Amino acid sequence: MLTSWILSHIPASTLNCFALVCSIFIAPFALLFFYVTRWPKPRPVVVRRAIAFRPDAVPNKIDTIVIGSGSGGSTCANLLAQSGQRVLILEQHHDKTGGCTHTFREKNCEFDSGLHYTSKAMSKATTRPGAIMSFMSRGMQEFTVLEDPYDEIVFPNQEEHVRRSSRLSPLGTATYASAAGAAKTTHNMPSYQFVSGQDNVVKSIANQVNKDDPQLKKKTKEWLDLCQDIHKGFIALGVSRILPKWLHFLVAPRVDRLMTYASMTVRDVQHAVFNLGYTSKTLTELKVCPKAPDGYDPDHDLRRIKGVLCHPIGDYAVQPRNATMAAHGVTMTHYIDGACYTMGPTEKISMRNTSLVRSYGGEVFVDATVREIIVEGGRAVGVRVSNTSELDKCTSEEEKSRIKLTEIRAKNVVCATSIYNLYEKLLPQDLPIVRQFHDPAQRTVRQSNGHVFLFCKIKGDATELGLPTHNLWYFHKYDLDTAFDEYWAKPTEVRPPTVYVGFPCTKDVTWKKRFPNVSNCILISDGSYDWFEKWAGSPQGHRGQDYEDFKAKLSKHLLDILYECVPQVEGKVEHHELGTPLSEVTFLASYRGGSYGTQCTPTMFDSINRQWTTTPHTALPGLYLAGSDAFLPSVVGAMYGGCLGACAVLGRLGSLRLGHALLCHLAKHLQEENPKLSRGEAYRCAIDKFIN
Repeated sequence: MLTSWILSHIPASTLNCFALVCSIFIAPFALLFFYVTRWPKPRPVVVRRAIAFRPDAVPNKIDTIVIGSGSGGSTCANLLAQSGQRVLILEQHHDKTGGCTHTFREKNCEFDSGLHYTSKAMSKATTRPGAIMSFMSRGMQEFTVLEDPYDEIVFPNQEEHVRRSSRLSPLGTATYASAAGAAKTTHNMPSYQFVSGQDNVVKSIANQVNKDDPQLKKKTKEWLDLCQDIHKGFIALGVSRILPKWLHFLVAPRVDRLMTYASMTVRDVQHAVFNLGYTSKTLTELKVCPKAPDGYDPDHDLRRIKGVLCHPIGDYAVQPRNATMAAHGVTMTHYIDGACYTMGPTEKISMRNTSLVRSYGGEVFVDATVREIIVEGGRAVGVRVSNTSELDKCTSEEEKSRIKLTEIRAKNVVCATSIYNLYEKLLPQDLPIVRQFHDPAQRTVRQSNGHVFLFCKIKGDATELGLPTHNLWYFHKYDLDTAFDEYWAKPTEVRPPTVYVGFPCTKDVTWKKRFPNVSNCILISDGSYDWFEKWAGSPQGHRGQDYEDFKAKLSKHLLDILYECVPQVEGKVEHHELGTPLSEVTFLASYRGGSYGTQCTPTMFDSINRQWTTTPHTALPGLYLAGSDAFLPSVVGAMYGGCLGACAVLGRLGSLRLGHALLCHLAKHLQEENPKLSRGEAYRCAIDKFIN
C-alpha cells in the first residue's frame, strides 16, 4: 500500500524520466550480459577426415578463412566455429590435416611428426591448457600421463665431459622396469632424471650433481623460481593482447619483468645465477645481465648443473649463447609438473578439432595451396587457391602459372602458417607492410632453424625389448655452446649437440593392439636449411646420390646414439628413414624448413619486432595471425596463438563471450572434481587458473 501511495503522488513526467534513465543505463548492461552468457547451442559432431579441395564444395558466405590446419590454425578455426562463424580451413598437405600433430605410416609402422609429448596439464580438464583442449574436442581427446621420470638426459661416457669421482651419483647404469615387472639394463652413461613437481626437480637434479652442496640446491631453486616468474609474464602478455590498451596497466608490471628476462640469454642468466649468486629480483632491478665468459666453466659441478638445466632446449632449438631466457623459462615451467602423450595417434587431435568446423556450416580441405591473399582497398578480402597435387606436377614457374586458381572471399583471413610465409609468399609484394617487413631497419627477427628426423621401425614388442617409457635426451657436451659450434661447422663429422630419443610405442596405450610385435623410435636433432638448399629445387625422391650420401652420414650419427642409449635395439631396426628441413618444407610448408616459427633470440622481443611476433594482429585490416608466431612455439604455444587469433577476429565483445564460455567449461570440471564448490566459487577458481 505504501508503494502504491508513493507512486500515485509522483508526477507521471518524473516516472517517465526515471524509466528513461533506467533504460539508458541499465538496458545496455542487460543486453551485454545476455550476449556474453548466451553461447551458441552445441551441434552434433561427426569425426571424419578432411576432403581434397574442390571449388564446388566451398561453402557460401564464409566468415573466416584459416590458412593452415596445425595446432594454431585448428584451434582458431574451432573456437570461431563454436562462436557461430562459418569457417573454411585450407591445408596444403596432400591428405593430412594437423601440421605437426599429424601422423604418417611407413613400412606398416606409424610415426608422429611433431607432437612427441606435451605438458601433463594438457591431460587435465581442470587446468588452462587441458580445459581448452577439452572444450575444443568435446572431451573426446584423451592423454596418458607419463610416469616419473618423464625425461632423462644422458651424456657421453668420456673423461673430458664427465670426471670420475666419488661425488658422481650412481646414475651411470640406467634400468627401466617393463610392464611385466622385469628390469632390463640399458646404457652405461651418466644420466639425470626429471620428475614432476618443482621441489622434486630441485632435489633430483641437485642431488645427482652433488648431494653434499646445499648451495647447489638453493641456486637450482632460484633458477626454477625465475622460470616460474617468466611463465607468469607470458600469461600477462597473452592477456594484454586481448585487453584494450587503457587496461594494460593491470598486467604491465608482469609484462615489463618478462621483457627484462627476454633481453637476456640463457647462458648469461645461468652464469649470473650459478656463478655470481644473482636472484630474479637482482636481475629485474638491474635490468641487465653480466656477460658469461666463453668456454667451459672451470667448476665441474656448475658445468654439469648448467648443462643439465638446459634440459628443454629441444623445444625451442636455439643454443644457450643465443637463446632468449624468456623462451627457456616458459618451456621449463611448462613441463615442471610432468608430461603426457596422446591416447591413440596424435592426428586425432586435428581430426576432432576440425570436424567441429563442419557442424557449423564450414569445411576443411586438404590438397589446398593458398597461392595469394587477395587485398582490395587496403583490406584482406579472400584468397586464391590451387590443388597442391597439380602444383607438384609442375617442373617450372611457367607451368605453375597455368594451374587453375579458385578465388574464395571472406570477411576475415587468418594466417596460421608463419609470418615468413605470409610476408614472403602470400601477400602482394608491393604492399607497404610487406616492404616494411623486408626492411632490415624495421624487422630483425628471422625464422627458426630446422631439424633432422630419423624414423625407425623396430622388430619386436616394446615390453619384451625393455624400451623406456620416458623420453631420452642425448646431450653431447655439458657446454652446449661448444657442442653447437662444432656441429654447425662440421655436421657430418661431429655428433649433434642434442638429440631427442622417443618411443611412441611405449607411451601410446593403444599401440600394441594396432601394431603387434612392432615398435618404433623417433630421433630428432638440429639441422640447417642451408645444408640442403642446393637440393631444394629438385622433387622429393629425385635429389641425387650426393643428397642420399649426406643423409646417410647424418643417419649414422643418430643410429650410433640410439644404440648407445638403448643398446638392446641394435640389430632390430628393420627400417629407418631420415627427414630433413626439406621434408618440413614439403609436408609442413615450413618456411626454409623452420620448425618453430620465429627464432627464439632476445631480438624476438625488441620493440621493433613486436608488430611481427607474439601478437595475432597485423597492420592489414581483415588479416590476422594464429599459431606459433601469434604467441609461442610448440604445439601448446601454437594452441594459445590460435586462441589469440580467434579473439582478434571476434573483437572485444566476442572475446568476452568466448572467454566466459571457456571459464564456464573449466568451472564445470572443477565442480566435478570438487562437488563442494558452489557455481560461483568454481567460476572464480576458473578465473584464477586462467590468469595464474
